[in-house]
Amino acid sequence: MFRQAIQWASAAFGSRLRPLAIGQPVRRMANTTDDGQFKSWKPLAPTLRQRRMTSRKELHKGGPVRELTVAKRRTGGRNNTGRITCRHRGGGAKRRIRLVDFRRKEPGPQQVVRLEYDPGRSAHIALIKHMSTGKLSYILAPVGLKAGAVVQSYMSPESVAAEAPADSAEVAEADSTEVPGAQEYTSEGLKRKTGTQQRATLDVGNCMPLKMVPIGSVVHNVGLHPFGRAQLARSAGAAAQVLFTAPTGLAQIKLASGEIRR
Repeated sequence: MFRQAIQWASAAFGSRLRPLAIGQPVRRMANTTDDGQFKSWKPLAPTLRQRRMTSRKELHKGGPVRELTVAKRRTGGRNNTGRITCRHRGGGAKRRIRLVDFRRKEPGPQQVVRLEYDPGRSAHIALIKHMSTGKLSYILAPVGLKAGAVVQSYMSPESVAAEAPADSAEVAEADSTEVPGAQEYTSEGLKRKTGTQQRATLDVGNCMPLKMVPIGSVVHNVGLHPFGRAQLARSAGAAAQVLFTAPTGLAQIKLASGEIRR
């Protein structure tokens, strides 16, 4: 029956039938263009003419590190007794929450392994690996951070003490050549200038107390308490500007909304 149908089709259409060879690729028209900054669509429909989204060329194509995620549990519309209290809920794909390090207490250089997409937030995240211990962690990826870059955290007193000059002559030399905006950092009775490490802390992706940040700098991932977790300017495109800093740790920042927080 099938052979008769093929013979009838060959007789009806003749040479117009051109069977594809095995393994021959099918050419498809590309409807999108990605210039590395934005992804745009061809105007095949009125809704696609002005459609734009950020490029995801630099993002990792696979899944996250499972040890740095936790399962997102849902109720399915049930209460504590197991009875349905909200109908039409349930099912769906399993989801996992990425555990982002908002404290950055680990001192030492850390290398950026890759950038990843996080479905739970608008900003992208970066997987970093400690160059000494090999510990992995997630941080928010700022603009300009690339895979292979080295970032460092100065939130712990050990990291600042290790970077500060040990000899008194070097301390005096650092005092004579101050960097504009450098502030004093006091920890465990040691009061040192940050002339040498100030240049290192200005790199993209580094973390430090606000009193070490020059006035006028644009920062993100800002905490409200000393050595606490970050709470402000954490979404995509959000930033804050440093207006005032003091050696005691008091600082004033200006948010994107125009509000001034201290």
